[in-house]
Amino acid sequence: MASSSRPSSVRGLYTPPVDEWVFLPPTVNPPPPSSTPLPSHLPTSLPDADIPSLSPPGVYGPLQLFATEYFTTALGMPFEVGKTLLQVEYRPRKRYAPEVEEMKQRDFGAEDDELSNPEEVEMYFTDRLSAPSIPLELPLDVPALPTDPFGYLPDLPSSWLLRDTPDISRSNGVLGMIRRIRYTPSEGLPALWKSQLITTLHSVLSTLLQPTIHLSLVSLFPSSAHVDIPLSAIPSPGLPLAIQVGTHFLTHWLLSPLEVIRTRLIVSPLSRSDTPSSAGMLRDMVEQEGGFCSLYFHPNLFIPTALEHTLRPLLTLSIPLVLERQWGISSEFSPLTYAACDLGLGLAGLFILLPIETTRKRLQIQYRGVRRKETGKRKSVVLLREREYVGVVEALWRIMTEETGARRKRHMTERDEGGVFSGIRQLYRGFGMAATAHLTVFGLGLVSAGLGGRGFDSGWKEI
Repeated sequence: MASSSRPSSVRGLYTPPVDEWVFLPPTVNPPPPSSTPLPSHLPTSLPDADIPSLSPPGVYGPLQLFATEYFTTALGMPFEVGKTLLQVEYRPRKRYAPEVEEMKQRDFGAEDDELSNPEEVEMYFTDRLSAPSIPLELPLDVPALPTDPFGYLPDLPSSWLLRDTPDISRSNGVLGMIRRIRYTPSEGLPALWKSQLITTLHSVLSTLLQPTIHLSLVSLFPSSAHVDIPLSAIPSPGLPLAIQVGTHFLTHWLLSPLEVIRTRLIVSPLSRSDTPSSAGMLRDMVEQEGGFCSLYFHPNLFIPTALEHTLRPLLTLSIPLVLERQWGISSEFSPLTYAACDLGLGLAGLFILLPIETTRKRLQIQYRGVRRKETGKRKSVVLLREREYVGVVEALWRIMTEETGARRKRHMTERDEGGVFSGIRQLYRGFGMAATAHLTVFGLGLVSAGLGGRGFDSGWKEI
C-alpha cells in the first residue's frame, strides 16, 4: 500500500538555469550557457542598439553642467554678494571720514529738540518778527567750490548707497548686509543675484579647464602620475602636491578677468542706467585700463591672484599630510579626531586667506591706466576709499589703521570705534559665513562617513 502511494520521480522535470555559476581556474574556459529556451511568460530583453537616443551627442553634457551650476549658484549667491560688499566697504574712523560722511552723521534731530517746548517756539518767532530787517550783504571774497576735472560741481550724497542704520542691519555680518540690500529701494531683492551668470560661467569653465591643465602638467612630469591615490599615501608627495597647486592657480589665473567683472558688477548700483553690462565692463577694461595684458599681469591683479589661488589649495591639500604624517592621526582608526582636527586647521587657514581675499577684491574695483585719470571715483552701493590703494601691503596697512570694525551706532565716539584690534577685524569681515561653510562641510562629512562606513578623507572637501 505504501509502495503504491509513492509518487513517481521528479528528476526528469528539472531544467538547468540559463547562466550557471562555474568555479573553475582562470586557464579553463567555462562551458557555454545552456540553450534552454525561456518560458513564454517572461519578457525578452531588447538590444541596446534598438533604444533611440533622446538627446544630441556632445550638447546635453555641457548644457546639463551649466544648468546644474546655475541653480546651485543661485542658492549661495545672496551670501556671496553680501560677503563681497562687506569686504570692499570702507568704514573709516571719524578722523579719516570724508566731509560728506560727516554731514550725513550730523544729528539734526538733536538741534530740533532744543525748540520742542511750545512757549520757546512762540517766543522765537515773536523775536524774529519784531527784529528790524537786516540787508543782505554778500561777502566779497567768495571761496570757489571744488569741482571735478571737467569743471562740474561734486555730486550730492549718492541716493543709491545702501542704508546703514542699526535698525536695518542689526548686525555687522553677511546677514546684516543682506538686510541692507533688501531694504534699500534702489537695490532690493534682485540685487542679491547680481553677477550670477558670470559666477556660473566661471564655475563651468573652471570645471572644464582644470582636468585639461592637470593632464598637461602631469605629462611634463611622468613620474608624478599617481591616479586616484591620496597625497598621504604617496611616499614623496612634494611634486604631486605642487602639480595640483599649480593646476588650481593656472585655472583661476586664466579666469581671473571674470572674477574682476563679478566683483565690479556686485559693487555697481543696480538702478543706474549707465551701469555697464559684463561684456561692456570687459571691453572697457581692455580699451581703457591698459589693454588685454593688463588683465593678467598688472601688479594689483596678478599678485593678489597668485597669493590667494596658491595658498588656498596649498593649505587645503596639506591638511591630510599634516594630520597623518606629522601628528599620526588616521581617518580609519580615529575618524572623529581626524574630522575635528581637519575642521580646526580649516578654520585656522581662514586667518591667512580672508585678509588676502579682502585686499584682492578692493584692488579689483580700482580703475587703472587712462581710465583712472578720466573717470575718477567708481560709483558704488557702499562707501569706497577716495584715495586708491597702491598695492597689497599698503592696502592691508590702511585697512588696519584707518577703519573700524565696531558695530555701527547712531552716535559713534572715538572710544566706541575701538583700538588697533578693531581695525584688524576689518580684514576678517565675512569670517562667520566662511566658518559656517566649514561647519557645514564637517557635518556632511560626518553624515557621509556614518552612512557609507568610510573615512573622512573620502568625504566632502572644500577648496
